[in-house]
Amino acid sequence: LLDLGRIEAGVGLQLEMVPVHEVLGKVVSGLQLQAAQKQIQLDLKVPDQSILLIEADQALLQQALHNLVENAIKYTEADGQVSVSLHSMEERIIFEVRDSGIGIAPADQQRIFEKFFRATRRGFQHDRGTGLGLTIVKSIAEHHGGRVWLESQLGRGSVFYLEVPINQTEEI
Repeated sequence: LLDLGRIEAGVGLQLEMVPVHEVLGKVVSGLQLQAAQKQIQLDLKVPDQSILLIEADQALLQQALHNLVENAIKYTEADGQVSVSLHSMEERIIFEVRDSGIGIAPADQQRIFEKFFRATRRGFQHDRGTGLGLTIVKSIAEHHGGRVWLESQLGRGSVFYLEVPINQTEEI
């Protein structure tokens, strides 16, 4: 709650030029053991290009990506896959977190980014969490002038997208 309050208030955003490959590498390597323990293949797919820099709060960007990848691992069953990639466009970067997990029901997709909302997930009754992870991702995206959205099918997995401008505007 404290993290979310700080982010929503815009307090302490530390904008700097951040190497995207480094942030993605830290997130994926930090969650590799958790994926391995569930026998999930966690891959990072980054195009071979020069070091991409983005103007962002590195800690917050890393937290948003960590939340997305951690959720993908949490809701993917053993022997599944989680893939993290990025696509750069003219003035924006889209981070993509794709999983072969349990998916999200269409009715829940409309509310998945709301505070404290917990989707009904078969077989995950004892799952722990606050229902704030995706709300934090959304808030971080919006405070960077970006957005987050998903595509999902029950039993077929989900893809979460985090889109952030490469350069911030003065209002942020």
